[in-house]
Parts: sequence; structure tokens; C-alpha cells
Amino acid sequence: MKKLSVLGVGSAGCRITGLLKTLPGAEHLRLMGFDCDAEALKNSGLAPDDLLLAGEKWRQGRGCGGRENEGKTAAAAERESLKRLLADTSLLLVISGLGRGFGSGAMSVIQSVTAGMKLPTVFLLNTPFVFEGASRRNLAARTISRDLLPLADAVVTIPLDLLFCTLDPATSHEEAFALADRVMAEAALALTVTLCSGSRLAADFDTVSALLCRKHAICGIGYSCVDASDPEKNRKIAEQLLDSPLLGGSTKLRQADAVLLMLNGGETLSLGDTREVFENVQKFLAPETEILTGAGADSAWGKEMRLAALTVKFDQAAENAALPEGSATPLRRGRKKHAGAEDEIQPELFPENAPELGIMENTTPVIVDGVNLDVPTFMRNNDPSGGRR
Repeated sequence: MKKLSVLGVGSAGCRITGLLKTLPGAEHLRLMGFDCDAEALKNSGLAPDDLLLAGEKWRQGRGCGGRENEGKTAAAAERESLKRLLADTSLLLVISGLGRGFGSGAMSVIQSVTAGMKLPTVFLLNTPFVFEGASRRNLAARTISRDLLPLADAVVTIPLDLLFCTLDPATSHEEAFALADRVMAEAALALTVTLCSGSRLAADFDTVSALLCRKHAICGIGYSCVDASDPEKNRKIAEQLLDSPLLGGSTKLRQADAVLLMLNGGETLSLGDTREVFENVQKFLAPETEILTGAGADSAWGKEMRLAALTVKFDQAAENAALPEGSATPLRRGRKKHAGAEDEIQPELFPENAPELGIMENTTPVIVDGVNLDVPTFMRNNDPSGGRR
């Protein structure tokens, strides 16, 4: 069995990862938290040795106030500490909420560190509600398109707006967010068990990566659980899946380009059960939908049978459209990963349309002959040597 670690990033990621710790079947996982907010790390319930406080010397345990640059700087200061934290894992699941400071700011740092370690990584992320405003939603979209899609192994993005598809409008904020956290944690657990169970019916990491790598996708995630002794379990578990708050209902299920189904249960889980459950779910899918399946039996699940689904809808318009100025890194073709592989997408080192100005970010720019002198010369010239020869 592969040694899998889960890294919760930012307050939302740490909260979901802490909730994951309480679920049966998570004993094989190493659960970690990474944030610049000391209070959020403490409240996560994760083991102190598995917590990494970012930028402690200058942030002093305070959050970054929703400022992406502050989050990125704090995360970048912990590159070596992050490497040490991840040293013993062979597969990583990163959980975070985008649209705020640390969660968005840290993504490029984490992607860079894991790529340097050659550590296979899946990013499981949620994006803000529409009512949270354009700035947060734009930050989330920019983080995905600029920092993750060009190079990440697999990116799963779950819009929180899916809650509106199934929840009663009278549901309180507290209840809705708690339910979303619960579904994210349950689905994350199902995904980790499926990828690492070593069972004969398993959607392994390479399969999931091939589906999601370098592709802009809008995903839904669903979860259901039934008593394995119930004679109607195989029908009920499929029907209950449709009510999962972050799945989007039967309409979203039918519109999906691909669906990953993950079934886990105790040692009594049979091949017949697996076949019947998957066939019942397929009744709600379009005939052309690509289906990936994973199933595993383990005594840790006891008398429960759990089903999780990840729906994938590729956003072709977003992939083909020109990106707005300053919203994402221009792309170019780079070297191939290995013989026979598709060309790897590589970002420009210092994109001219989106320079980072550091402490000069919010000051009046010094413009001479149309050139912003606040941007270092080596960045304007896209010189990786930093001007040194």
C-alpha cells in the first residue's frame, strides 16, 4: 500500500482535514495542516507534530487577512520545512479552499515543492460562492489557471454554489458550510482509500491524473453511506448519492463528461454488490460518459458500505479562450516528461503581463518612457539568471 499524506492548507483545508481525522478508515493516512494562522492550526485537531506554521517570525501566528501576496510570502518562507514534512510520503492529497489569502497564495509554492520532490499530488479544492464577490472568485480562478493547471498532476475544483442545487434555501450558513466540509472530508477519504488500497478493482493515481492533468474541469463530489446488512443497500446507496449537497443532483450527474465511482465497505463487500451498485448509478449517467471505478474491502469499514462519486465536466470554452490580461501565466511548450508522453506545459519564468512587485505592489509606479521601473530589469527581460553573467 502506498503511503499517502493529506495536507490541509489554509483555514478551510485544515478544518476539513481535521474532520477527516474523525472518520473511520482514515487511520492509514498521515494528516497535516499548513497555515499562517496559529489559531486555525490549533483548532484543526491535528497532531502538533503534523502542523506547519508559515511565516511565524514575521506573521507571528496571525492570518494574512485575505491578501494573496502575504500568503505566498509566508508559504515560500517554509519551503525547506515543507520538504521535510512531506519527506516520507509517496502520494499527496492537498485540500484547500480558494479565494482567500493563504489558501490561494500557497498553491504555487506547494506545486513547486512537490514537483521538485517528484511527489505525485492531487489538489482537491473548493471555490467561493457567487455572493462572496467577484474579487474572491477571480482570485480562485487565477490561482487555478496560473499556479496549478499548467504543471499539476491532477486538480479537482468543487464550486460551493453546488449547494444551491439541493439544499433548502432556509438552511443556515453554519449548517451549509458544515455539511460541505463533511462531504469534502468523506469524499477525500474515499478517494485516498481507492487510490491506495491496492485492490484489484482500483482507479489508480495514473488513471486519475490522465483524466484531469492539464485540463480545466468543473467537478462535483458526492457521498452516501448505508448499513451493509440492509437487503436494499445496493439500491439505496445509489439513490442517496443524488442528494449529496456538492454533487449538483441528477442533472449534473447526467451532464458529466466523466465520473469516478469509489465504493468501499467491510470484508463482506462482494463482487455482486459492487456490480449492482455501479450499474444502479450508471442509470443516471449519459451513455457517452466515461466511467472510472474503484472498490475496496477493509475491516476498518465495519458494517458500513460507502459510495463516493467525482463528476468531471470539462470547460472547453475556458481552455480555448484567450486568458484576460494579468489573469494567468502565458504558456509555452516545454520538454517532454518521458518518451512517448505529451508535451508538458511550462509557464514563462517572468510573465510581462503579470509581474509581482513585492513591497512596491500598492505604491505609485515609476514610469519612464512607458517602462515600469518598479519591475526588476531581469524580470522585464525574462532573464532567469537574475542579471548575473
